Amino acid sequence: MMLLTRSTLITKLVASSLLLASLSWQAAFAQSNTAVPDDNFDVELIVDGLPKSWSLALSPDNEIFVTDRSGRIIVFDQQWNKKSYTTSINDVFSEGQGGFLDLTFHPDFLSNGWIYLSYSAGNSDSNRLKVVRFQLPESGNKVSTIEDVFTVKTDKDTPVHYGGRLAFLSDKSLLISTGDGFDYREQAQVKSSHLGKILRVSDTGKAVDDNPFYDKEAPESNVNFVFSLGHRNPQALLVSNSGVIISHEHGPAGGDEINIIEAGNNYGWPVITNGMDYSGAVITPFTEYKGMQQPNFDWTPSIAPSGMILYESSKLASLSQHLIATSLKFKQLRAVMFDGIGMSNERILLSNFQERLRDIEQDNEGNVLLLTDGEDAKIYKLVAK
Repeated sequence: MMLLTRSTLITKLVASSLLLASLSWQAAFAQSNTAVPDDNFDVELIVDGLPKSWSLALSPDNEIFVTDRSGRIIVFDQQWNKKSYTTSINDVFSEGQGGFLDLTFHPDFLSNGWIYLSYSAGNSDSNRLKVVRFQLPESGNKVSTIEDVFTVKTDKDTPVHYGGRLAFLSDKSLLISTGDGFDYREQAQVKSSHLGKILRVSDTGKAVDDNPFYDKEAPESNVNFVFSLGHRNPQALLVSNSGVIISHEHGPAGGDEINIIEAGNNYGWPVITNGMDYSGAVITPFTEYKGMQQPNFDWTPSIAPSGMILYESSKLASLSQHLIATSLKFKQLRAVMFDGIGMSNERILLSNFQERLRDIEQDNEGNVLLLTDGEDAKIYKLVAK
């Protein structure tokens, strides 16, 4: 019997890990090809000539808000008349993937007027995600009523992977998605770091004492804000009418995921993934690990998902109860049936569309609105043929 030296054993283990990772990559790749084209939809142009924008949000009084990444808020009324607002926020860092990001509205918006905004703040050497809230002025175009809500405690020197999505729960607490900062991916597994997490705060930014890792002996601890961990770059965050929290996030080269988010869960990054490093290197030999959640849905190869809605209207009846995600990479929509527990039967919409899609929103009439990416951004309405 031939005995293996330690170096030979390590070599064989690494080779086995590479083989397993390669096999899991191939399996996931095959799974992603089950999407079925659906050519029953087209788009109607609503607005063009917008600056480089990030978020499309419907207010409770049925106005459409768009975030201009350079630091403005654009508002359309129900007749698509436009108004643009500047702010007194002076620490916006809009390089790379940064700038003004997501918008959401306080559950009591109709009585208090509070609008919540996430953005990247700082400079190229030290930047972070911040959340503020503001009220629109009664007259004029300058927003001056602004309050700090939350600042991610872990600084970084990369202009990417901010996360930045916002969503309120029924108890009026606020969920905030944060990215791993790209070069800081190990921080996604460190509970005392705010990178690579979904955080939960009160509507004024305090840690909520029933958060899963809340330490009553250390009320200022960073861990008190953590709702879930092990995320790479969550680009969608929503709460269904029944209270289910759903997010999707960018994987590396492969391994984009949709996850049902539950308090205290670890979603695995970077210990487990179906993706590979952009260089082709193996990030980890593991696609499963004890105590870490498997994705509810996986896209390999990556589609670079951006926004997402759970469509719950009958106006576009064939899309009812589907998660609809915009894709930056493939310039299309992906519709996945959601039954409240699982996800299946993916369809590809707008397979011949020619523009990167940045965000998606459903208006009060059941229309699906799409925001394109980059300079000269546009808003389209999805229509049945």
